[in-house]
Amino acid sequence: MSQTTVFDCSILQLPRVHNPAGDITAINNMQEVPFEVQRVYYLYDVPGGESRGGHAHKNLQQLIIAASGSFDLTVDDGSVKRTFHLSRPYIGLYMPSGLWRELDNFSSGAICLVLASLPYGEHDYIREYSDFLKIKKMQFVDYDKRYLDLSWNWLRDQEIKRLTMTPKFTREEQLSFFSRLSARKDYFIKGIEYEGVPVGVCGLKNIDSSSGEYWGYIGEKEYWGKGLGKIIIDFIVNHGRNLGLKKVWLKVDSENQRAIRSYEKYGFTMIDSGSVKIYEYKL
Repeated sequence: MSQTTVFDCSILQLPRVHNPAGDITAINNMQEVPFEVQRVYYLYDVPGGESRGGHAHKNLQQLIIAASGSFDLTVDDGSVKRTFHLSRPYIGLYMPSGLWRELDNFSSGAICLVLASLPYGEHDYIREYSDFLKIKKMQFVDYDKRYLDLSWNWLRDQEIKRLTMTPKFTREEQLSFFSRLSARKDYFIKGIEYEGVPVGVCGLKNIDSSSGEYWGYIGEKEYWGKGLGKIIIDFIVNHGRNLGLKKVWLKVDSENQRAIRSYEKYGFTMIDSGSVKIYEYKL
């Protein structure tokens, strides 16, 4: 999910052709709207006092228009909230991805028209506000020399080493691995920051035309149990989807019950129940 703010929203004045018999507004892909429209939907007959929305999107962009009547759209970037009042069918609000939104104060007969950049996909929604706030605090950054040095220390911790099933390696082997990273097409790696603090690493390995193997860990133990694992998995799964993969799979030690519960809750299916379990998630 992109790190957008409420200030990335913009009010768009749409073309309005006046005619005594009735005005008309036309919207074209990549012209009046700054993306290719792949889905159109509209909300109507919303009872007085009800609200809609209450979610964010990881990738979806939208143009939201009051085609009839009026309503309020409150946008939240995790730090700042701003409310827009939409009441004209030739005025649209451009909504980039990565923002929480809520719709309320619908007038009688109001119609909320939405032009969307992607087809419907439940995987693109963030439904829980607490998850949204955690995501806004996280950044997936380049795996640079800083993360290389941190990884060396993290993976020397015997508990982390055991839970991640990391084989023994030397500093020279790690440096050699790092020197070859930029040329590898079968490997994707990112550092993880939470509120600006480096806390772990994640990625995909063994990437081929149809699948990739997920791996990841939080190296700073004070951040264990804070619900960050789901966000990390989601980031990697979404990357696999953007690569056009058909599935993401992973290996986990049968004694790592915390990780197993997390994978199963997310929707991974076990395909091998040995001492090292193998799970997959179809995209």
